[in-house]
Amino acid sequence: MPIWTSSPITVIDQETYHQIDRQVTGLAFDIHNEFGRYLDEELYQTELAKRCQRAGLEVIHDPELHMTASLDGFSKKYFADLLVNQGAIVETKAVAALDPAHTGQTLNYLFLCGLHHGTLLNFRTDRVQHEFVSTRLTMADRLRYEFDVRDWKPQSPECEQLKHHLNRCLAEWGAFLDPILYRDALTHFLGGEERLVRKVPIASHGEVIGTQEMRLLTNEIAFSVTAATHHPLAIFDHQQRFLAHTPLKAIQWINLNHHKIELRTITRK
Repeated sequence: MPIWTSSPITVIDQETYHQIDRQVTGLAFDIHNEFGRYLDEELYQTELAKRCQRAGLEVIHDPELHMTASLDGFSKKYFADLLVNQGAIVETKAVAALDPAHTGQTLNYLFLCGLHHGTLLNFRTDRVQHEFVSTRLTMADRLRYEFDVRDWKPQSPECEQLKHHLNRCLAEWGAFLDPILYRDALTHFLGGEERLVRKVPIASHGEVIGTQEMRLLTNEIAFSVTAATHHPLAIFDHQQRFLAHTPLKAIQWINLNHHKIELRTITRK
């Protein structure tokens, strides 16, 4: 199977999820009131899992709970914090504040499990910070993507291979997943990190100031993978500025913009 989970999954409706969420969140507030906000994240997670189980909820948690995306010898594993009653993902954090990256991580877990509802809990704040994470997207929805190749200019056979392998990954896993998953899979299928990841010199006013690792299709062409859904042209602009300070000729940029898969060739101005 291209995506599989270590534990049985049951898709639950919104009402059932909110019943679970109210119970779990109440226990999280109890823990916060008792222990305060300075425990390590793993300790909050462990205590919450134990209290959920004592309350009669079925809980699977890290490291027993994981999801694996695989394709032809490549695989990448993800570990979610808690799965409650087989249908609700609960992620525990101990950070200054929740941010979009935490939401995106939880959405990735929902997509991998085929679920629609999750909860983010942050214990580091004065009061437990709580956030619902929900999606209506199914696997069938995530397979309805389209390529935008208006600005794509293959400059070597390796560029065509890049697009080919991206299409294979999307056909198996659908869109909307963690961009690092696709990047790592492409790296694997194109020869692996030992072959592709190289240090590229960065210059300022003709003087090399250091090197930076990039994934190179050829000695002169790199590739990058992002998931910019707001203002992707700004990402294009910054990569073009970066390119100007390297000896490279081009960056083949893949942007996973929800249902639109944008392939652009970035060259010097």
